[in-house]
Amino acid sequence: MPTHAVDLETKHQGNTWLLPPYSYSLRQIASELDVGIGTVQKWRQELVENGHQFENENSDSNDYSADEKFATVIATTVMPEYELASYCREHVLFVEQIKAWKALSIAAHKTSQNSQYKLDTARRADRKKIKSLEKELNRKDKALAETSALLVLRKKYNALWDNSEED
Repeated sequence: MPTHAVDLETKHQGNTWLLPPYSYSLRQIASELDVGIGTVQKWRQELVENGHQFENENSDSNDYSADEKFATVIATTVMPEYELASYCREHVLFVEQIKAWKALSIAAHKTSQNSQYKLDTARRADRKKIKSLEKELNRKDKALAETSALLVLRKKYNALWDNSEED
């Protein structure tokens, strides 16, 4: 018998309660929303994969620098599960920690399509602005050249008339 689907509002509310400042327990969320605890665990795992961190995960991971975390993620990326567990025992880590670090690393390097669209739009707007500023600069340069040419001609004209009046 298939399980009933949870509507998006309920899932959104559950995700909100999982994240700080609420940080409710899984059981509390499951009982409040009348869903299974496994469903709430799945929502939590999705949040971890999207790069969210939870307070109880941060306590041990603060002992490691960003370089050490990244090196650990690189070293364990290609390891099968049993080797990863062995590595974790040797280095006093948890598999979940390394998976969370990996998810954070991936999320940090991932650009969403929306942000890419914003970058493209901003780039186009910048190009348009640069083009209009260059046109304005060229127009002002031509006006300045014309004005300076007129001033030179006026000086020559005045100098010519001043010389002819003296004769």
